[in-house]
Amino acid sequence: MIRPAVFADVPGLRRLYAALVAAVGPVAYPAPGADDLDTFTLLAAQRIGQDPRCLVYVATDEDTGALVGFLGGELSERALGEPRIFCAAHWLYVLPPYRGHGVARALVARGCADLDALGVTHVELAALPGDPQWAARGWQPFLVHHALPLAAVLAGVVERPAVDPHSPTASAAPAPPAPAKATRKKRRRRRAAPRPRLIAGGRA
Repeated sequence: MIRPAVFADVPGLRRLYAALVAAVGPVAYPAPGADDLDTFTLLAAQRIGQDPRCLVYVATDEDTGALVGFLGGELSERALGEPRIFCAAHWLYVLPPYRGHGVARALVARGCADLDALGVTHVELAALPGDPQWAARGWQPFLVHHALPLAAVLAGVVERPAVDPHSPTASAAPAPPAPAKATRKKRRRRRAAPRPRLIAGGRA
């Protein structure tokens, strides 16, 4: 069964989130923290059923009622650009024994129905570098995020690496002006003193 999550689902969501992190494996950035699981649990307990922007759905086993999958995201608003309101999808996970039976599709369909009722037109998600599955499903990339330690950013300010001007990723900033050529100062030629002219009665 697919339904919105309630507060009583928090322990089950904690187990599913731990399984999701283990399945994804190490991530270079942002690096996982030692207290991430506790932080996820606390956020789930605080927001589920209390924050209308928090959208979490669970799939349960028909016989036992145990949680076997979940979908989590939230309504977000950007300062500039359209659509102003969108859904940021964060997690989608189904336990391995329950995969291949349409559980993930049912979770997504339930979430989309609620988004449509709210007038939300777009869903955005972040993917790991080199993961082709979302493009294969028709998702369109729109931004590429880059990260660099602050010390490396400062080092780049001091000494900027050379960029191939023919590269499509070269900076569009105007090139610095070429240094002015040194101009040689013209030396004035001294005029020769005029010769005295002869006039009547002597020299001028």
